[in-house]
Amino acid sequence: MARMMKAGILHGAGEISCELIPVPEAGSKEVLVAIKVTGICGSDVSRFLRGISPYGFKILGHECAGEVVKVGSEVTGVKSGERVAIMPVIPCRHCDFCRAGEYSLCDNFIRLGTRVDGCFAEYVKVASENLLKLPSTVDYESASLLEPCSVALHTVKRAGITLGDVVVVLGCGPIGLLIAQWAKILGARKVFAVDIAEVKLGIARKTGITDCINAKAKDPVEVVMRETKGRGADLVLEAAGSETTLEQSIRMTRKLGKISLLGLVEKDVTLPQKTITDIMRRELTIYGVYDADTKPVPFNSWEASLHFIETGRLDVKSLITHRFRIDEIKSVFEKISRKREDFNKVLFVF
Repeated sequence: MARMMKAGILHGAGEISCELIPVPEAGSKEVLVAIKVTGICGSDVSRFLRGISPYGFKILGHECAGEVVKVGSEVTGVKSGERVAIMPVIPCRHCDFCRAGEYSLCDNFIRLGTRVDGCFAEYVKVASENLLKLPSTVDYESASLLEPCSVALHTVKRAGITLGDVVVVLGCGPIGLLIAQWAKILGARKVFAVDIAEVKLGIARKTGITDCINAKAKDPVEVVMRETKGRGADLVLEAAGSETTLEQSIRMTRKLGKISLLGLVEKDVTLPQKTITDIMRRELTIYGVYDADTKPVPFNSWEASLHFIETGRLDVKSLITHRFRIDEIKSVFEKISRKREDFNKVLFVF
């Protein structure tokens, strides 16, 4: 009789439930990981609301850490019992982008929880190349945040930061808060954190970001322009994905400044003609950001994130506001999608 496990099964738009299903069988080149902690990403909530994708997967989740419990016959360098985080992007390793080391841009990529079953389950099977071994000093909760940490670092790397830059982060969800921390670590002189939720700004202050702007109370563009004596920010990182913040990101950026766009946009955006003209007249550079890079040069964002978590320079624990069991997945997703509470990073703990 097949071993069974608990998993969150997506049945359709707004329909998810915890069910018992067979534990997946790891192939000869794969490992089976017992999930200890997994985080909910904003993209998981979007997929929950949209329902089943054309790829046919049923289990969401891609931010996770756990213990290796079974190793395929052809796998080397990994042993049962090792503690690991899972890098969710599975590249083809043959297309032009993979050959260039740009695995997150793979033409044929597969991703846990988006094209194949993910980690909202007690067990998941993955290729051994997708594992990052954890030092004993990094707990599973912290390790489960390695994926958003790596995305945040890639967002800052993508645009580049110069020592002494004035940086603005629009949106203080988990990735926005991590972006703000990375900006400080990488040499920003001043980092503004902007949001409309005072709870999220409180978390930003807890992580060491002192220049916080509540956009409900003050116009963030006016504040940034005043604080920079009319010059504007050197780098703006848009992590909210709203029409308002997209326009603000352009209006508050200095001439020859840079903008990174990461926030998930859920509907069409229309920008005023003057704002578009500002992009041209100020000669702004706008970067798109998708996922996290794993290439070794100039450095691997996952390994760098693990180092800064281990050394205590990157605060991930302050971002965690809720912990649940996988049995509660239906009510948790309903609460998050309906915004019944103030959530930041939400974890399922197994």
